[in-house]
Amino acid sequence: MNLRLCFENKAGINIDDEHVFRHYAENYLSGFEIEWGGSISVGHDDKHTGNMEPLWQYLIRDASPACRDYLCEYLTRNPMAGYFVHVYQNEKGANPAKIF
Repeated sequence: MNLRLCFENKAGINIDDEHVFRHYAENYLSGFEIEWGGSISVGHDDKHTGNMEPLWQYLIRDASPACRDYLCEYLTRNPMAGYFVHVYQNEKGANPAKIF
């Protein structure tokens, strides 16, 4: 399965420099094998804020169920300061499903 992590900034937080955000997120996710995915638009139904700003994203390709479960546990135990993190799971032949 592939996992997509999308980072939605909370009120008052706006890192609009890709390199600064990448440094922050890659340190936060240092225990995971991640791939930078740039920015992505996410529907309002999935977001906490109603703005039209795109979200930063990272990918975890070919994740195991154990990796998925540990990622969700990690995000719950250690929330990223200033950001809501959304996680989507994509199985081959199926539509992506929001899991976190």
